[in-house]
Amino acid sequence: MTTFAVKFLGCKVSQADAMIARQALLDAGHAEAPEAEAELHVINTCCITSEAEAKSRQSVRRSLKGAKSVFVSGCAANLRPGQFAEIDSRVRPFVGTAEDVAGAMADDLGACADLRTDVLARQGPEQAARTRGFLKVQDGCDCHCAYCIIPTVRGAARSRPASAVLDEARRRVAQGQPEVVMTGISVGDYRDPEHGLELGELMMEVARAPGVERVRLSSVEVIHVKDSLVEALATEAKVCPHLHIPLQSGDDAVLRDMGRNYSASEYVDQVRAVREAVPHLNVTTDVIVGFPTEDERAFEHTLELLDSAEISRVHAFSYSPRPGTVASDLGDRVAPEEKKRRSRELRGRSEVRSRHHRAAKLGHREQVLVDKVADSQCSGYSADYTRCYLPAGAAARGEVVDVVCEELYADGLTCGLPSGPGLSSEV
Repeated sequence: MTTFAVKFLGCKVSQADAMIARQALLDAGHAEAPEAEAELHVINTCCITSEAEAKSRQSVRRSLKGAKSVFVSGCAANLRPGQFAEIDSRVRPFVGTAEDVAGAMADDLGACADLRTDVLARQGPEQAARTRGFLKVQDGCDCHCAYCIIPTVRGAARSRPASAVLDEARRRVAQGQPEVVMTGISVGDYRDPEHGLELGELMMEVARAPGVERVRLSSVEVIHVKDSLVEALATEAKVCPHLHIPLQSGDDAVLRDMGRNYSASEYVDQVRAVREAVPHLNVTTDVIVGFPTEDERAFEHTLELLDSAEISRVHAFSYSPRPGTVASDLGDRVAPEEKKRRSRELRGRSEVRSRHHRAAKLGHREQVLVDKVADSQCSGYSADYTRCYLPAGAAARGEVVDVVCEELYADGLTCGLPSGPGLSSEV
């Protein structure tokens, strides 16, 4: 038996892939352990930017300080496995899909049925601590944006059968994960290969599975916000009213250069159309700053669009050329200092919009799924992905509770139970 710890870098798909490897090793009889005690570290890497690749290699080097060996998988390992292999002889990169890689890792270690009782007992609480299960329903992408290397390392878009998704959702509930997060590289492109279900229809099916309290979507392209998804958001109470819809730029010329398949006005119109059907929808986004053809006026167009579309939170990413992409031929024209300035401005706008979104909830009731419990307070997310802080002892981990939003606090809201005292802003 080998003790192991699993880590990931990057997106929610990377996290889902890491959990596939984790489950394969557990099924083979190996035991999960705290990172400081694990003989083997499994790292699922990211290559969305050059910085992400560098951080992936740094994570491997840190793991070598304590682990006997390191298994490396994921996007950066698929892109440049040799860079990881040359770090140390104890590092082994695995190339391929998450499912194939997980099986190869388990085969490499071999099956072990002789599990220690104390390790199994420790795995139980660790598993129960995860109230949110990331469920990968799709992989790969056919969009081929000019700046993106992901189609090269992930391949063409492909969807998982709905029957397999539903089976995993039931397993997640049995493991104490009442919230299911549907994720994929181009998840809105989902089409069930068995019966032709679209993403929204699949979400409705998962919502009906016994024990599922919430169904959340990780991210969806604006061109994939289909009628069936809008219907799911509007009619099924368990489908969370939050969409993360990447924008990348609010300037039409930059969008064309990026290879994005929509205009700025089409993005705004689609967001407004969904809000008409789902008035309480929370929309967040991604923006790339410093794309080679983004000048100051193009950046101003992005700021204007974020206000027009009433985006509540923005994740800003600085552009970096990825060898092998169309945009790499454009060079890196925007100075690093200017990228940082634009990022700061985006973050400032995002903080204002987020505060406005949260302030609108004051005095209103929300339902919160508690995922963190400590001596001083507990917290969790509302259905629209707002962090809510509750008094200590207000609820157990995994419990869904009704709360009243009382004060703005840090990155979220302090809340009280409808029949009890609230949590002061000083906590």
